[in-house]
Amino acid sequence: MRLTSTPTTEPHESAAEIEASALAWAAKSDRGPLSAEDRIALEAWAATDVRRAGAYARALAANAYLDRASALGSDYRPPRPRLGRREMMAGGGALLAASVVGAVGYGILQRRGRIVTVRGDVRRVSLAEGSAITLNTDTTVRPELGRSERRILLSRGEALFDVAKDPTRPFIVVADGVQVRAVGTSFTVRLRNDGRVDVAVREGVVEVNRGDGPPVRLQAGDRQRVAPDGGVAIERLPLEKIERGMAWREGRLDLTGLTLGEAAQEFGRYTERPIVIDDPLVARMKVAGIYNLSDPAGFARSAALSLGLETTPTPTGVRISRAGTS
Repeated sequence: MRLTSTPTTEPHESAAEIEASALAWAAKSDRGPLSAEDRIALEAWAATDVRRAGAYARALAANAYLDRASALGSDYRPPRPRLGRREMMAGGGALLAASVVGAVGYGILQRRGRIVTVRGDVRRVSLAEGSAITLNTDTTVRPELGRSERRILLSRGEALFDVAKDPTRPFIVVADGVQVRAVGTSFTVRLRNDGRVDVAVREGVVEVNRGDGPPVRLQAGDRQRVAPDGGVAIERLPLEKIERGMAWREGRLDLTGLTLGEAAQEFGRYTERPIVIDDPLVARMKVAGIYNLSDPAGFARSAALSLGLETTPTPTGVRISRAGTS
């Protein structure tokens, strides 16, 4: 979300009043992603006075700075004495706001040690120990970087982990009871809404452990799916297919082999404009290709054309149906 401002026509606010409102908005953002209504209200508030957008950015940056130690682990030490949020707002907060917001955007500021992306956002974050996390849409992770291990809690969504080698500090990703352990490698972990956990290895070797049996070693090209009941399925895939499955990093989706219904669900992760399919027979039709994840309507038109279907705009998105039935 980018906030812009236009000259205000409201009664003049004092700097203290603007600061108080900005801190309240930042505190609300700290508690989790803003709803669509809140985002609209925030943008409307910021649009009427250039000072409001700046104050909000400083408040977010101050929160991110003051909460950074819990996200970066026990070894992290702030480079200067810790200041209160209001002191940060009044002093160095402006420069900090520019650097933090410019680097990671409003949607991925650290919140109480968590790193969050909202729907439609894809962001890459570097950790202090040299690893990097690329968060897919609507994802939440919490880094806990200690002296003996590097632990990342994935509580929502999907992320790519590019792990810096450090044999003395194993890198462990935890998602709904599933632990993925690596030393130096590159892999993705996805926590699905139905409780399944997917692990795909791009480079190196990882060990997957659910806690009720011996760990399973996966190599580059392996993809494992762990079901909520403990069932495990492992596929051996060409590395090209593993890479295509990570096309979301570049704003694209590889839908090859999915049904229309599954493709519609994938697009639903990135946009609030849904693809609606009411006919179960249509939903089971197979699709193929790589598509721009920001253009669900374009995908719907292309899929309909190739499968002899038709599309109909809806108030919120697009519907795919058999010709003559809409």
